[in-house]
Amino acid sequence: MSGAGDQDPPPASAVQVEGVFGGTRIATPEGWRPVEQLRRGDAVLTVDGPPQPLRLARHNRIRPAGWPVSLGPLLVPPGALDNRESLLLLSGQHVLLECDLAEVQCGEPFALVPAAALDGFRGIFRVTPPAETVAVSLGFAQEELVYAAGSTLLRCGGTEPAENPVQAMLARARGGRSPALSLEQAAHLIACLLAEEAGAALRGLTFQAARARGANRP
Repeated sequence: MSGAGDQDPPPASAVQVEGVFGGTRIATPEGWRPVEQLRRGDAVLTVDGPPQPLRLARHNRIRPAGWPVSLGPLLVPPGALDNRESLLLLSGQHVLLECDLAEVQCGEPFALVPAAALDGFRGIFRVTPPAETVAVSLGFAQEELVYAAGSTLLRCGGTEPAENPVQAMLARARGGRSPALSLEQAAHLIACLLAEEAGAALRGLTFQAARARGANRP
């Protein structure tokens, strides 16, 4: 029998996987503002076009008890995603990546990847969800990319019209927007990027070793 202080773990549907953690600074026309200070109607800087007013700014309290490890948030060290400061991402939050390999896989050098696929990439790793904080779901009239913690670009959904995934994909393509990859597709892209960066590092070490050998020759 459970004690009075015991808590049942939240159901999977109650675990938030997309949104912006409290404390994350978002670019607005008035400067950088913590996301938890944003409210419906506030203007936010976006990648495409002028600042856009928020149609949605839903604040959700984070309850880390019973949070599945597989859905743990990702801690992004400074510089890993063009962020100037440490950044905490919910596992389902889509982030824009720019790389040549994305062009091979997607037909353009940009792709939206769920943060879950970034585990192990450039020092990014999973952590326990922090207590006593919120995650804020931001929404605009149409899907937008916003600046977070520097130059990291986060996708925020559109509130109208309601679209199913297929319609959203087609609308994104018609608008020339970057493709949103599934977790499986994103994991493949990240694996290729890791291999490419490991190869570049190995070539650099080989070159340095060759130079050192040449310098030591009589």
